[in-house]
Amino acid sequence: MALSKITTKSILDGTVATADLAANAVTTAKIGADVIVADDVADNAITTAQIANDAVTADKIADSVALGAGYYIANDGSVVGNSSTGRNNLFRVNTNATTGNVTIAANNNASVTGPLTIANGTTLTITNTGRLAII
Repeated sequence: MALSKITTKSILDGTVATADLAANAVTTAKIGADVIVADDVADNAITTAQIANDAVTADKIADSVALGAGYYIANDGSVVGNSSTGRNNLFRVNTNATTGNVTIAANNNASVTGPLTIANGTTLTITNTGRLAII
């Protein structure tokens, strides 16, 4: 039977087993800050469904992880992507065929190095004011 209260007298061997705790008795409010470390988490125990939106920021991603962003100048003139080494990535590589439906939205420009094959059963839509340059 799960305990509703644990005292030091109840812990004879110094451990609290799962069976000693009532269902849902341990909540995040009862776990101190920095108590759980990576070694405490079983492999594959945390899934993306358990991570809140926007909880993982660039500061929390190891420097060794490449996010794949090159160097781009945004429509407002700001630099987007890797402004320190992104310019050193000389070659932009793309596959030569679509694998799903693609839409170039209104007032958007896109480019791809061709030739480009539109796969069977897929559609490439370029809206009225959208533009696609195949280089």
